[in-house]
Amino acid sequence: MKSRFLLVCVLVFACLVPHGASAQQLPAIPWPSGWPSPFPPAAAPAPAPGGTQPAAHALLFPLIGPQAWQQEVRLVIQELTSNLSPEYAARVRNVPLVFDPNQGDVNAFAGCDDQGSPFIAATEGLLAAIDAMSQTQANDDLYGTHTYDQYTAAVMPRLAQGKNAGASAALPLGIIPLTTVLDPRRLSRAHELFDEIAAFTFAHELSHHYLGHTGCANGQASAGGPSAVLLASMATRIPPVSQSMEGLADSYGCINTLDSGHARASRSLYVWTERGGLTLLDFFARLERTAGLSPLNPIGFLLSHPNPAIRIPIVKAVAQTWRYQHPGY
Repeated sequence: MKSRFLLVCVLVFACLVPHGASAQQLPAIPWPSGWPSPFPPAAAPAPAPGGTQPAAHALLFPLIGPQAWQQEVRLVIQELTSNLSPEYAARVRNVPLVFDPNQGDVNAFAGCDDQGSPFIAATEGLLAAIDAMSQTQANDDLYGTHTYDQYTAAVMPRLAQGKNAGASAALPLGIIPLTTVLDPRRLSRAHELFDEIAAFTFAHELSHHYLGHTGCANGQASAGGPSAVLLASMATRIPPVSQSMEGLADSYGCINTLDSGHARASRSLYVWTERGGLTLLDFFARLERTAGLSPLNPIGFLLSHPNPAIRIPIVKAVAQTWRYQHPGY
């Protein structure tokens, strides 16, 4: 009944949400009192989807490099799991997270190894893309720039050629202006946005396991997942789930992210919204437009997931339904 209600809500609200609307910007982080600021004054962006963020909170440290990104994702997954129902949390609490060092492949997936144990995998290219999205959108939020557009325009042509084209999703030097690149406010905002994008990304993958799409996550102890060496070949053997399953994963992943954001609000932390999911899907929509619609598309993510133009209205509709059920958020 719950799944049926959710799907009905998605179908109804998807017709009401205007297609192509971008995620709203977030309020600026105030400069710490007493600090001399060499940076230009921040713009006054609109609030994020779904309500206000805490008026003031401590600046976060910057996330620099793959090791920091990986550790941050693990913390995000722990937080997501803690906000699942006891039944779902028990199924995925022991699922290991493994990383593929491939920088040219932007992908994440849930799967089962050769022994039938569950795992979640992500490429270094995905983490680099999340970092770049968060770095540029943080700058755009604070200063009204267009560095996210500049970033995507710079990296999409090579990424669209596939992971063997020597491409990288990493943020190119020079995209962030020298006047703001070391701004502690921007670095803190980027940390927040990294977590928000990662939250939707890995909430989606967790749901494939606890909804039974993979068929191997039953709360059992795990040996730690496949090695990075095996991931590349294993990814080619992961059968793509149906589009209806991907839609459910987007829906449940969005709800998990919003529930976690709700819990964060009670602790006066940065509140996760659907913005992270919309940012991720906008990135892949741009990549798909660059690569072209073809069954021979070399980009694995675009082959195994529905068109982002279909997924974006689903995420918006689910978030709208969730807010109707949670007035004030």
